[in-house]
Amino acid sequence: MESKRPVIASISSGKGGVGKTFVTVNVGAYLAHQGKKVLIVDCDLGLANVDIMLGIKPKFTLKEVVFGDTDIHNVAIHTKHGFDFVPASSGAAEMVQLMYEDIERIKETLGKLAQKYDLVILDTGAGISESVLQFNLFANKNVIVLNRELTSLTDAYATIKVIYQAFGRDSFNIVVNTTRNEEEAKKIFNHIDSICKRFLGFPLNYLGYIVYDEAVPRSIMRQEVLMGNQRQSASAINCASIAQQMVTWQ
Repeated sequence: MESKRPVIASISSGKGGVGKTFVTVNVGAYLAHQGKKVLIVDCDLGLANVDIMLGIKPKFTLKEVVFGDTDIHNVAIHTKHGFDFVPASSGAAEMVQLMYEDIERIKETLGKLAQKYDLVILDTGAGISESVLQFNLFANKNVIVLNRELTSLTDAYATIKVIYQAFGRDSFNIVVNTTRNEEEAKKIFNHIDSICKRFLGFPLNYLGYIVYDEAVPRSIMRQEVLMGNQRQSASAINCASIAQQMVTWQ
């Protein structure tokens, strides 16, 4: 009997600093608490930060998979939040400038590991580097995180445009982060949605929003997830709503 293919979701953005990793970790934690088998992969290969957000010091990373003989099953770490995690390296120049064949090797090994899970979340780097584009292609669901900054919106559109032109992808899910309220989030989404309809010829899917909340920087500084002591905070409730939408993808 053929095994079901897991949902593989890439979390990307046009510019850095919009909260991709925060969204990744908290959505993953919520889904794990709901009984889903979740794998988070840090695909920001040279500037990894998921391990920092989780307070984990990994023994092995994807660097050892690419340049060593370490099996990816030995790289995956089970976290106290219920999900498994594959770390990347930070400050490794060779991981920033990977050959196409090396990226394909990572994708191949991740494809085998992914069969154990219901949902695999790829926390990619920002922008449109070759590795970011390839991980978006590897995913069967593409999520773009943006915020109210004009540069965030314009760079998000540019990212969508490049992925569409390079791979023919015309289905993107939008998360509006650090917004004042739902009304502002919808306004921001409607703006980029109208641009995509006009210039690319397809609409975007509104996945949800996360309000600005003091609980967020506190959780990051403490290397915690909101689904712990802050699960009743506004931003945690927003993350749960986004996660519930992602469950329907299965």
